Amino acid sequence: MQRLKNKLPVLFLLILFFYLLFFPQPALTGARDGLLLWYRSVLPVLFPFMLLCSMALQLNVMECLPRLIKQTIHFLFGCSPAGCFAVLTGFFCGFPMGAKITSDLLAQKKIHPQEARHLYGFVNNLSPVFLTSYLAFDQMKQPWLGGLLLFQILGAAVLYGILTSAPLRQGHFTGSEAGSAPVSGNSRPGLSEMADRVMEDTVRNIVKLGICIMLFSMAGEAVRTFAPEGSIAFLLLRASIEVTGGIRIICSSGLSFPCQYVLLSMLCAFGGWSAFAQTVTLAHLRGDTLKYYIKSRVMITLLSGLLSVIVLLLFRQLL
Repeated sequence: MQRLKNKLPVLFLLILFFYLLFFPQPALTGARDGLLLWYRSVLPVLFPFMLLCSMALQLNVMECLPRLIKQTIHFLFGCSPAGCFAVLTGFFCGFPMGAKITSDLLAQKKIHPQEARHLYGFVNNLSPVFLTSYLAFDQMKQPWLGGLLLFQILGAAVLYGILTSAPLRQGHFTGSEAGSAPVSGNSRPGLSEMADRVMEDTVRNIVKLGICIMLFSMAGEAVRTFAPEGSIAFLLLRASIEVTGGIRIICSSGLSFPCQYVLLSMLCAFGGWSAFAQTVTLAHLRGDTLKYYIKSRVMITLLSGLLSVIVLLLFRQLL
């Protein structure tokens, strides 16, 4: 098993090489589409958020959060004050900011590893703006569904976070127990040095995202080249590669509305393989933490599918 694991990167590179060699046109199309998606959608939207959130971490802005917000988040998920910041960014900024901020908090020893593991499980989600504007308004052409979609997709993550918070509450982890210590005025870096560090880190991470998006866009074209069109397996495989294109594929398919509704909810809860790779890359998920993240995404995806079925049953006259 270990030998096979070591050979997987080599096998992947060989497959990629021969794909580029023998199928240059779909590979070029996929690379171009991925880079355009990154340039037009991801870069202008996510880069400012990443920059501001990283600077906020350096300046300890999370300590200035209103007490009511911190108490509410702690009551629901058992998080420390620093962990509350990861919850807010994860639910409002979209993939992969929740996992990235959690990873940064852990690296700065502002949260305990057990709390970081808990946060990885539920804070990494699509943003509410994406769900209401792109999914409900632009693709489904039914803006009034935005509230229901938020309930199903983000509600599944909230429910999972609440249900899995018991070990964290029993541990009573706080920032000081995680090993964080106040930074003295002499050792604190200057504002200029801090800004340079934040900008370098943000640029490096946004470029990593661009590479991931390009590679998975090429994978989508490869599936389109080799897989038989018309089958449900082909549809699900293509849709699961990248969430933005996957939503478009499902909405333009010939499936009935209830099937589309359930599949869209589950796809958005999962986030797609591209978002999964972005999260693993930016948050440096490894070993048991990676296994826990995979398990969490599977559970949240199933919960979202279950909630979508309940919504269909309750509002079948409207839907």
